[in-house]
Amino acid sequence: MDEDPVGSLLCRLYELCVGKADDKGGNRVVEGHRFEDETSEQIYHFAREVGLDPNPPRTTLLMPTVSGNVHQFDGCLRSGETIFVVECKNTREAAKDYLYYFNAIIMDYTQSPKFSKRIGLRGIFVSTVSVADSAWRYGLAYGIRIVDPVSPPPEYMLKSTHDEGLKQGLLQHMAKIATAGELEDQSDGAPRILEEYRYLVGRWRDG
Repeated sequence: MDEDPVGSLLCRLYELCVGKADDKGGNRVVEGHRFEDETSEQIYHFAREVGLDPNPPRTTLLMPTVSGNVHQFDGCLRSGETIFVVECKNTREAAKDYLYYFNAIIMDYTQSPKFSKRIGLRGIFVSTVSVADSAWRYGLAYGIRIVDPVSPPPEYMLKSTHDEGLKQGLLQHMAKIATAGELEDQSDGAPRILEEYRYLVGRWRDG
């Protein structure tokens, strides 16, 4: 099976989050902007290395929106017919408010009557602090991939385990994540997917 380039990017973003979470020094505001800038640059270069089609950091996505506004993203790249937009946050404040705002921007594009139905627009939210389960459920319901220092992507766990049973569980879980934002019953789908994910993380950590 060929390695998923988006999965490779998520693994790299997770390693960046873990590294930044261990860094307790410096001015939080300055460090926050620096992390966002550095991560944006790394997303661009790493995406090119793994065969994705990235735009330069801090790209403004020039596509129709409901509001008529256009929005800037820390990272923006394309894989096939799907555009991934990335938001990076290095803050001690609750990450969930930033996640909600990020999705509102995505929806400003996807809810536009002029938005092409042939193109998918998916979000990747990167936080150096852990994201609350309520925000995880929200992100899953809208098809947003979340990366934080205590929540390794399934792709990362898949690469680093030799447990065949866990591998199969992770592969099945990844298939569910891929269509999570398209589930008809979101109130039931997202909580179950998150519960399954937390179980898999526990198995992975127990080694």
